[in-house]
Amino acid sequence: MSLISTKEASKKLGVSILRVQQLIWAKRLPAQRIGRDYVINESDLQLVKERKNGRPKRATGDNKINESEKPFKTIFDVVPELAGSLDSGLGDLSTNKKYLEGLGRDKNINR
Repeated sequence: MSLISTKEASKKLGVSILRVQQLIWAKRLPAQRIGRDYVINESDLQLVKERKNGRPKRATGDNKINESEKPFKTIFDVVPELAGSLDSGLGDLSTNKKYLEGLGRDKNINR
């Protein structure tokens, strides 16, 4: 049974010291605390040696999420529902004569 430091473990695993500490804190790598440092049984490095590195790959192509599987709506899903389509009859309000009638007039003054 050979005990090694987190620094030695990081060199053997090819990762940073912080990553070794994270593996210890996540209980994936058994270690003993001595003072403020950890020591690791060298044979326990085999427990994490075959782990997958990095983040999982992002879904592309046929693996994209279906509309029914989306966890939430995006702004692009909501805006058309709120605003309606351009064919709703409103069009551009600045050229809508009914909208412009009476604009800027005081309603209390009869002309």
